[in-house]
Amino acid sequence: MNRFAIRILLAASTAAGLAWSQGQTFYGGVPITGQLVLHTTVNLSQLAAAPAALRAAPMLVLPTPSKAVPLLRPPVTVRPAIQPAAVADNARHPLAGESAMLSAPVGTAAAQAGSATSVSVNPLAQMFGFSGLTHAQQLAANNGNQFSIEPPSQGLAVANGYVLEGVNNAVRVYTTSGVPLLSSAVSTNQVFGLPPAINRFTGVNGPFPTDIRVFYDHTSSRWFILQRAWDNDEGGINLPSSHLYLAVSQSSDPTGTYNVYWMDTTNGQNFYGCPCFPDYMQIGADQFGFYITANEYNAYYPYFVDATILAISKAALASGAATPAAFQFIIPNGTGHEFAIQPASTPPGASYFVANGGVEYFVSSQSRFSWDNTMAVWAMTNTSTLLTANPNLQLIRITIPTLAYSYPDVADQKSGPLPYGSTLIPPGLLAYLDGNDNRVLSLYYSGGRLYLTLATQVTDDGGRARVGGAYLILSPTLRAGVLAASVVRQGYIQVNGNHLLRPSIAVNPQGRGAIVVTLVGQDYYPSAAVLPIDFASTSTTLQIAGMGAGPEDGFSGYLSPGTQGVARWGDYAVALAAADGSIWMATEYIPPNAGPVQKANWGTYIMRYVP
Repeated sequence: MNRFAIRILLAASTAAGLAWSQGQTFYGGVPITGQLVLHTTVNLSQLAAAPAALRAAPMLVLPTPSKAVPLLRPPVTVRPAIQPAAVADNARHPLAGESAMLSAPVGTAAAQAGSATSVSVNPLAQMFGFSGLTHAQQLAANNGNQFSIEPPSQGLAVANGYVLEGVNNAVRVYTTSGVPLLSSAVSTNQVFGLPPAINRFTGVNGPFPTDIRVFYDHTSSRWFILQRAWDNDEGGINLPSSHLYLAVSQSSDPTGTYNVYWMDTTNGQNFYGCPCFPDYMQIGADQFGFYITANEYNAYYPYFVDATILAISKAALASGAATPAAFQFIIPNGTGHEFAIQPASTPPGASYFVANGGVEYFVSSQSRFSWDNTMAVWAMTNTSTLLTANPNLQLIRITIPTLAYSYPDVADQKSGPLPYGSTLIPPGLLAYLDGNDNRVLSLYYSGGRLYLTLATQVTDDGGRARVGGAYLILSPTLRAGVLAASVVRQGYIQVNGNHLLRPSIAVNPQGRGAIVVTLVGQDYYPSAAVLPIDFASTSTTLQIAGMGAGPEDGFSGYLSPGTQGVARWGDYAVALAAADGSIWMATEYIPPNAGPVQKANWGTYIMRYVP
């Protein structure tokens, strides 16, 4: 077999999920209208063109500060059903942390899902794309009053000839041909009307927003920029409080004026583990609501407390309401399916679920165990009441059997020059990349089906453990108040001798789309790659759209001097369908000529695939 081959395991279709619909769990929520409040308005073009209010201090006065954002996980244990004898022989790196758990790799009795089909890797794919925001551009936003940040978590939205990208705490707008429309990147501290993340003259810290998400809603013609912040004092010490920040455009032009909303998310009334801060916020939407999910962590000691789902009236946000109608569910940590609940998005031209007063779907994996073979499917009903002053929504959850998945380990890198690492004392060693965990990373609802991806450990043809991906296509039904779902098709993606990081899927109304990943390993520097997929089949070729030019050489991989560390990689990639049926994607890679500018060399790549 070609050493660059990928093995895709296609699981047989099953209707077994329908039998699980009897085990429904119902959740109630509360209206919270008045907690999300319009704070100010800003204009992105004006912010980008404004003269410097704060000039960056010389490096001798204040060295470039850096922040490595931690990957927060729930407590994880080894699932008792798996025996060590069934685990592949893969020595795990001691710095892998929580991912260094026993797991059930593909090929064991616990994880068998179907037959294997090999596909090739095309390193010369003919696909339109361009380099997006880089570490240097993010750091230079707001006249350099920013942190050097890893990982490069990314957001993307495309519509009306515009591309809006957000990475960490900076945003920029391009044409769909890749021409920047803003004179520079704009920091999200500026977008949300906040002081700078750090004043490079004085060293005073402002709020540090993270977990960026950007979104375009094709029914309201509005652009969204979302982040959260665990509050801190002027010295950067975290406080027992937190906020959510949401900017909503006033028009279909993403370079124009935005309404900026703030919300206190400390949740001090929740006596079971709070004050809290939200983490890993995700965006979804149906015809009536805009949905934000988050994991809540204790603000004194960051352990996972519960999950929250915030439902906001899309019409109220589009009109600039001072206090848009909102409803919230707080979901206690009980079964293990409460962590990282992923909301669905619907592509332009596809139909929303209109029965039961409007329905928004969610899916989550099992986070309590290091491996599992079930998924939770959630349905939020009566979303049309978000159009009223007193929304009244209900949440239903079921659990269905799926292919098995497990916590991946770290990913190794191809050797290469380390311009930044070589300047350290002692010199830095080539870092591993964190493999994340097995949370659901993307969810699309099209043609009455749910398309989703997650990371998982896989084994290659040589029996070696690798970081790979899994995809599932589910068919949900909701009749007479009974939620059910079955697996239509599912499979694993793995690269012989290499790794696939942060798979994200999107499909158009015809069910044709693609999965975007970062390809990295012994044969490739971190590269942006695309695997076409549709309802009935998966491509036989992984296409490299943005070839990596070197290894990851950022500061987060050198936090332990003299040891081979684990660098933080982007916590998610992005895939979405545009109005013309094309699939736009963005992921992290190492761009050419990036250099270790101020402690990191990551960049992002934006690409368009036509099914």
